Amino acid sequence: MTTTVAEPVLLRDETLHQALRAYVGSRAQQVDGCEVTLREGIAHISSMGVGDLGVYERDTPDQFSQMCEVLGTLSLDCMSQAFAMWCHRMATEYVHQADADSPVRERFLAGLTAGEILGSTSFAAATANYLAGTPLTLTFRRTADGMVLNGRIAWASNLQPPFVSIGAAANEDDPQDRVIFAFTEATPGLRLPAYPELLALQATSSTSPVFEDAVITDADILTRDFDRFVGRVLPTFLLLQSSFCWGLSTRALSEAGALLDGPREILAPAYEDLRARFESASGRLREYAGHPHREDLEHRPLLQLRLDFGRLTVEAVSLESKLAGGRGYMLHSGTARRLREAAFLPVQAPTEVQLQWLLARSA
Repeated sequence: MTTTVAEPVLLRDETLHQALRAYVGSRAQQVDGCEVTLREGIAHISSMGVGDLGVYERDTPDQFSQMCEVLGTLSLDCMSQAFAMWCHRMATEYVHQADADSPVRERFLAGLTAGEILGSTSFAAATANYLAGTPLTLTFRRTADGMVLNGRIAWASNLQPPFVSIGAAANEDDPQDRVIFAFTEATPGLRLPAYPELLALQATSSTSPVFEDAVITDADILTRDFDRFVGRVLPTFLLLQSSFCWGLSTRALSEAGALLDGPREILAPAYEDLRARFESASGRLREYAGHPHREDLEHRPLLQLRLDFGRLTVEAVSLESKLAGGRGYMLHSGTARRLREAAFLPVQAPTEVQLQWLLARSA
């Protein structure tokens, strides 16, 4: 007997739910084929007033909860759009959290809010350094007008001009002297290698930025208080990452539940196990997102949630594929696209290996 499964709904605003799904769902296959741009999607979503919800200490916890719901809703239909929106939203958060006297706010905030400038997060190394002391991949030496940077960022997305990306670098002579800075396509000494061919998310304009005596001025600095800044933005970073896992797993479980009939009922116990784990993770996400002072949330449960949601999503999409059978193996099916999208989650920073390692260290 087929399991009765309601249409997946994460947003408590039904009108917004329908508007986002109508727009994103109609473009998902074209996005996957790089026939339309994610920039257009970010600009459209921003025009709806939901591109920068929940900025810490500017907005309410309810507004941040809605931002999580928005990202989850985007990934019901298009993980690429959800991921690009996450990158953009995190860059917006970083700029908002910059020091009060940082020129970065005036330079970029209006363009980010309108979706005219793409926001990119080059922050994986910063989080790894903050959580585990892993060396930053960029180093700098000071000059009279600012600093000169060298090194390579392993991965960054939304690198389609005009963009602004936020990264971190350490003094080549003192690794504890660290800065958070902004760079753009016009940064002198920045080289952007060609976008590599990816299994999925090709439309995200992703590559590995290289800094070769790149010039960063004081006007590019968000803060020199590295630990305070990263500690402040890290809960937002992890909860919004968990949110696009939330949406993708929601969609996969909805599709799987609708296929549990006849011989396929043999997989009902696996489905019920995933549903139970999903409900647990969803409840924790809503609880943490609604915390009035998310900067004070302990890191361990947030890392655990990100690990749990990533694993759950991969398993849920795999179950959907088994139940869909041959039609899910067709290249342009929604099932096949979700399989490719979910394969990204274990390698997205923090990767599944990094998450397990961090959790083991803090046990």
